[in-house]
Amino acid sequence: MLNRVKKAWVIVSKMIEQLLITVLVENTASGRGLLGEHGLSFLLETETSRLLFDTGQGLTLLHNAQQLEIDLKALDAIVLSHGHYDHTGGLPDLLQQAREATLFLHPAAIAPKYSPRGEIGAPFRDAQSIDQPIVWTEKLTEVVPGIWVTGAIPRRHPLEDTGGRFWTDANHENPDSLMDDQALFMETPEGIVVILGCAHAGVINTLDYVADLTGHSKFHAVLGGMHLVNASQERIQATLDHLRKYDVQVIGANHCTGPKAMGALWSELVDRCVDARVGTRFKFGNFTSTP
Repeated sequence: MLNRVKKAWVIVSKMIEQLLITVLVENTASGRGLLGEHGLSFLLETETSRLLFDTGQGLTLLHNAQQLEIDLKALDAIVLSHGHYDHTGGLPDLLQQAREATLFLHPAAIAPKYSPRGEIGAPFRDAQSIDQPIVWTEKLTEVVPGIWVTGAIPRRHPLEDTGGRFWTDANHENPDSLMDDQALFMETPEGIVVILGCAHAGVINTLDYVADLTGHSKFHAVLGGMHLVNASQERIQATLDHLRKYDVQVIGANHCTGPKAMGALWSELVDRCVDARVGTRFKFGNFTSTP
């Protein structure tokens, strides 16, 4: 099955010749009038498409977009990395603007979700509540030409788990394995770019799966949350070793990566690490101006 998936990638995928990625929501902000919140959202603009990956909690998305003079009405797609509130909370307000956008998410993203802090799930509990075209992403799916969402990521590495205590019920009896966790990836002239939401499936598992799907042994950039906030030193070191293994040139870790892991990244891979706070823009390919 994997060979057939890899063949489809080689045949169907197109290179993204021009890509601009803007951080719209993140824990920290840099720039006049921009606000941070515990959450994440990336805007991706190519020569032909515009998509939003995650929506933050909903407190800052529209504000930051306005401050950056970004129009969210003309989105082609919205992709949810998983169903936690800090990635889905902005969806109700966003859908009032981006009425033509198709929503891509794993079915488990709208299931109940709990942590020791209480209910932490998405603002919608069923598809009927969403007046928008929906594509369910249990497996590898092309969102717009050249940009793919992984679907459920195989859990293979012995050190990686969901990164915390999560359940699907308020009594904390049924563990949530967060199989809805997924990532974006695309090929640019510089190489493969991977965008993580929280990487609950594990950064190592995610990169290994993208490598399986693309046949690439090197990635140009990995951006987003790595959910290493509660990780052991052994797991953090294994993650750094994997980033070296794939020769990642641009590492924009943010959101849920955690201070200990961020310190290790910037200490050991400082020449590859970059800020990825609200207002940061990443340009790939023959970018000359905003697409």
